Amino acid sequence: MTERLVVLGGLDLEARREFIATASGAIDKAAGNTVGPVGLDCAEVESLDDGTLGMLVLIARQAQRRGARISLERASDRLRADLDAAGVSHFFD
Repeated sequence: MTERLVVLGGLDLEARREFIATASGAIDKAAGNTVGPVGLDCAEVESLDDGTLGMLVLIARQAQRRGARISLERASDRLRADLDAAGVSHFFD
């Protein structure tokens, strides 16, 4: 695994932009690399709000376009169920 970033729910727009920029840098490092996916530590996210869901999907799509993967670590069952319900769980390891 290349890098592990901590995801927080309920971030405001500016904080989400900063997290996306940080994640994009980690994705760039992981793209085409054999070290594994970029890990997102989701222990602090109990359930998904719209902003967090959008942020995660945007990051996952960036990774997919660059040939990298996103791994959700320590994600709760509720978080995974929310991703399934939104139809986007296939983006994540």
